[in-house]
Amino acid sequence: SDVSEGKNDPIYNAHSYHTKVPHRAVMRYILHYTNPGDIVLDSFCGTGMTGVAAQMCADASVVASLGYRVDEVGQVYQRANGESSGDWQPFSRIGARYAVLNDLAPAATFIARNFNVPVDGFEFESVASQLLRQVESRHAWMYQTLHAPTPKQIAAALEICRNSDHPDLSSAGTVGKVNFVIWSDVFLCPECAQEVNFWNAAVDREKGSVRVEFSCPSCGALLSKRSMERAWTSSFDAKLGSNHRQTKQVPVAINYSVGSKRHEKALDAIDSELFSKSLAALPIEWYPGDPIMEGDKTGEPLRIGVTHAHHFYTNRTLLVLADIRNQIFKRIHALPALGLWFTSTLAWTNRLNRLLASNYFGGGGGVIGQTLQGTLYI
Repeated sequence: SDVSEGKNDPIYNAHSYHTKVPHRAVMRYILHYTNPGDIVLDSFCGTGMTGVAAQMCADASVVASLGYRVDEVGQVYQRANGESSGDWQPFSRIGARYAVLNDLAPAATFIARNFNVPVDGFEFESVASQLLRQVESRHAWMYQTLHAPTPKQIAAALEICRNSDHPDLSSAGTVGKVNFVIWSDVFLCPECAQEVNFWNAAVDREKGSVRVEFSCPSCGALLSKRSMERAWTSSFDAKLGSNHRQTKQVPVAINYSVGSKRHEKALDAIDSELFSKSLAALPIEWYPGDPIMEGDKTGEPLRIGVTHAHHFYTNRTLLVLADIRNQIFKRIHALPALGLWFTSTLAWTNRLNRLLASNYFGGGGGVIGQTLQGTLYI
């Protein structure tokens, strides 16, 4: 019979991968065709959901959640002929099956292994929390902003920034913790050739939308996104050892928290100073700089100057990720699950997530929706 399972499961959502199949769907096949203790081979295992399914067949509560009935001795029953009101008939038994998993992709076998080997949850949480505290102590300075600062506080904070490589603004005023930064594309007006900040020119805050047509802030010409060329910028890329040309994007707003309350503000002089400092800091640990190959889905990033892996991230994110990766590598032999934890976060930290203007200005927060998480938008 047909097997249908949704993707709204914590195990399924724990790590993204192409063509991933929910383990609950695989469980139905394993329960139907095998007995406890049998060996199941999946030679194209992907993220190892067949292995998860084989283990989950030992959990009566999970099996029952599939719509089956489980008795006190572990007999599994299903409705006769697949009818919702048919008689219950035995067809399987509770018990683990043993999976042999293999794949050509190193990423797949890495993910599959970590989904299926035992892990001490208490040890993992303790080590991961300690690691994050250490990394935060080194990099939190890049994620601070002053809440509603006075001119005097701004002057004091700027003095702190100029006299310290890792400034602490707490003595200058109320410090907020940055949640995310909104970036805007920059275009060139075809009439006056001046730069047009798309966020400032096109966003209608009252309606919570982006205008199709808007005026050039310099000459007043009526513009649309299609009528303009992108502005470009060139800077030295330490990873490549040469200047790199890329379409221009600038930070325009900061979403931050003070306590449990969120706020938004335009970048002030302190934020710009911290941003400049973060650009000047070079990652001391390794990070990938692999070139992006020409292919069916890579034309758009290559077209705007995203030509290597590290271009998907802002410099401060590279600093943090390189540090976290290095700390994990020191511990990964003792606790391999730290590696899965790291790779599962990478899609969330790229700089190219989409902002939903209607949701953002409507008080919803503006980050991409649940169904689109983990997708790169360029």
